[in-house]
Amino acid sequence: MKATIVLNGVSNGTMFITGEMLIAADGGAEELRRRNLLPDVIIGDLDSISDESIEYFQSKGVKIQVYPHEKDETDLELAINYALKYGATEIEILNWQGERIDMIIAMIGLMSKYENITAVADNCEIGVLSTGEHSLKAIRDETWSFIPLCEADFSISGFKYKFDGKMSITSPIGVSNEALENNVKVNVRSGKVVYIRWKKRPL
Repeated sequence: MKATIVLNGVSNGTMFITGEMLIAADGGAEELRRRNLLPDVIIGDLDSISDESIEYFQSKGVKIQVYPHEKDETDLELAINYALKYGATEIEILNWQGERIDMIIAMIGLMSKYENITAVADNCEIGVLSTGEHSLKAIRDETWSFIPLCEADFSISGFKYKFDGKMSITSPIGVSNEALENNVKVNVRSGKVVYIRWKKRPL
């Protein structure tokens, strides 16, 4: 089962929800309300959602799990754990972009802790690849970047610039590559690798 987690980011485009379970992480519920969508559950300390929206979702019978403001987990981690507890084997994260670069870095760290989690937006997609061979969909001429966490031994194929060896985050030579095929491959021998696929060409 696939779960969709909606965060409290800034989404100005189309939001494609492909999960069978829809989870709002705190203020992500505001975005869903704006789009007239009801989540299966709202999870978080509710510091980013209005009282009016809480009352609205309660009147619609939406389940709300409230956590204390002072906690060790982010709202996203609580949402991920909920999804996994109720049978999700794949998770997509939506509405994650915004000015909180610290939260985006934390999101990538959480993604590296689990398997089969992807952050998706109109313009790009982020994933974390662990040890093994990975086949990924691409479109010719797309911009891709590969950044290790924090060091990885890997190879890539189907790209303009070849790489096969060890890469450190202190020497991130994997940024701004170019897909040559509609199916690209990444073989991670050790460590973990973050990929960023730009579906729309970045500035």
